[in-house]
Amino acid sequence: MKKEIDVHVTERIIGLATEIEYGHRWDWCSSHYTPLKLSLLRPRRHFYYDPLTEVYPLLVFICGGGWTEMDRSVWIPELTWFAKHGYAVASVDYSVTARTRFPMQAEDVKAAIRYLRAHAEEFGINADKIVVMGESAGGYLSGLITLSGKHTEWDVGENLGVSSAVQGGVCYYPGVDMTKNPANDSPENRDPAKDFLPRDVGMYPALQNMVTPDSPPMMILQGDADTQVHYSQAELLYEALEKNGVRNEYYLIHGAEHADAHFVQEEIKEIILKFADSICK
Repeated sequence: MKKEIDVHVTERIIGLATEIEYGHRWDWCSSHYTPLKLSLLRPRRHFYYDPLTEVYPLLVFICGGGWTEMDRSVWIPELTWFAKHGYAVASVDYSVTARTRFPMQAEDVKAAIRYLRAHAEEFGINADKIVVMGESAGGYLSGLITLSGKHTEWDVGENLGVSSAVQGGVCYYPGVDMTKNPANDSPENRDPAKDFLPRDVGMYPALQNMVTPDSPPMMILQGDADTQVHYSQAELLYEALEKNGVRNEYYLIHGAEHADAHFVQEEIKEIILKFADSICK
């Protein structure tokens, strides 16, 4: 059977570059070299020799992993939706606590942002419109990066001539204050089986204490049925943002567990997109 049809093209083809090395770490007594990489989603050019005439705002995504592991590829299928809606999206590696201590994770993410900003023309991204977003441990880091734009002590390594500050942040079910047990929110109720604290817990700043009146806009997404990070953690950050008059949106989702399917529904993606557009477009 043969059919001739006309197709109205409304969507761009999204390309994925998976092995972009933005930095490295030496570990095992400085005898082992570990590359740090990022994956970049963006509408592709028709041919490799076409100039990058279109420039996109950038979402930088930080995945979770209980501070002990991470895989930047895990959420790529869901992140493609944002690339289909007008954004370049970078999912970035960061060091985990099996080999590192804080603030190395923050240094890694900031190095990735500086790298992307320094190569903005090459990648076709708008260096002045960057929103960081992350889930779980990455949710804490996205909050930390958003609130630490003026903290240059975590800017180490390459591309120090550009800023690691971002214009906004989205935190999915973040641990906010590591001096508490995120799962149970009180030392007397601590359940070791649900204790997802990093081993160097005392070194992590409490995010609510980093908020200032000039902090960038932030969004918090949290489930009220989360057994790994209690929703009272998210409310610590929300209350600090409100107290300081920082523009914010806090969504407490009924029945949602940690990293649950609720967070990838189009309804939630539309909410995040509207928030990002209000900053970047």
